[in-house]
Amino acid sequence: MILHIPHSSTRLPEDFTVSDETDLQQELRRMTDWFTDELFDVDEATKIIFPYSRLYCDVERFREDEDEFMAKKGMGVCYVTNSFGKKLRDVTENEKELIKSNFYDKHHADFLCSVENELRLNAKALIVDCHSFSNEVLPHEESTQRPDFCIGVDDFHTPKKLIEIVGQYLKDEGFSVAINQPFEGTIVPLKFYGKEKKVTSLMIEINRKLYLDDSFQKNKNFKRIKNTMTNLLNLIKERHEQF
Repeated sequence: MILHIPHSSTRLPEDFTVSDETDLQQELRRMTDWFTDELFDVDEATKIIFPYSRLYCDVERFREDEDEFMAKKGMGVCYVTNSFGKKLRDVTENEKELIKSNFYDKHHADFLCSVENELRLNAKALIVDCHSFSNEVLPHEESTQRPDFCIGVDDFHTPKKLIEIVGQYLKDEGFSVAINQPFEGTIVPLKFYGKEKKVTSLMIEINRKLYLDDSFQKNKNFKRIKNTMTNLLNLIKERHEQF
């Protein structure tokens, strides 16, 4: 099992400059997938965690702006606009290429290597794309649905049986679940995307209201949500071996 965790960090490089420091801190609060590196954690899983904030480099975007829908909103690989449509910072084309070469490409090379290793060892690979989302609908978002959990799936890489198992488990635990709402899809290395059925991928998005308080700290339910995720990930791993 590979746990892909792209948005858990708040780290920014020293040369990261913005138009408004107060806006930056607010945007970090809104856009960080808080504590997903702790919530998604099971034995014998490979964790691919991007060490910088998505505001600096969003590794879950397509590399080129012309291929990335969110680039039209100033939120491609390198964000120049915040979630409210306000200017965040200036990034030249040269700076953008350096960020891609030094950070984006390295992350995806590590991710691809992990998938290839799992294929070599097990003849199949399982990716869980690990995220959380704000219970408040942000202006840049397309969907207004706010379930407890969003399950992102791909027609080629996500078996229907796996979707059923995950959805039923969460519903049995008392949570509301939506498929591809408010966010859709799941990550697969481009080398295998739409080509290799042995690569299975599923995105799990947790509504932050379940585990964060108003100050973006862990609330009293954090341990329950962490236990829920640990049990779910172990279930996914166990059932995937049967596919």
